Amino acid sequence: MELVLVRHAIAVKRGTPGYPNDDRPLTEEGIERMQAGARGLERLINSVSLVVSSPLQRARQTAEILSLALNCREPVQEWVSLLPDAGPADTVAQVRSEASGEGAVILVGHEPQISMLAAYLLGSPIHAFEFKKGGACAFQFSGKPAPATAQLEWFLTPKQLRQIA
Repeated sequence: MELVLVRHAIAVKRGTPGYPNDDRPLTEEGIERMQAGARGLERLINSVSLVVSSPLQRARQTAEILSLALNCREPVQEWVSLLPDAGPADTVAQVRSEASGEGAVILVGHEPQISMLAAYLLGSPIHAFEFKKGGACAFQFSGKPAPATAQLEWFLTPKQLRQIA
């Protein structure tokens, strides 16, 4: 199984008047850069069976961009286990129970949760990863995901994804 973790793209800055933290959308720059990054991901991922997002708007928008670019046939799902303060064990349990099929599973979330999830999957120190907005990494599993069982395939910045495109 292939699991791809993606941090949401550039969003309206925290504290901007008129935008509560949980309702901050992507900026135009964030949308454009994520669309270009998604083209890079398209070159790295053969097929996608599922795209999952945190319920927050900026992650949902990022997931929709990825789903469209990667031709995912299933609608984007939302999991509360991808919220910024969620623990990685809940996310892994949800992947184990809901992910099926041959294609990659893409999870779109936030810091610090997405970095904690990456470290958890590899059995690494909790601060081993730091995702830039729009950055991504991919893991391979011989079976279903479990703690400390992942093999890291790649870890790329948003700029590197755009260059691959």
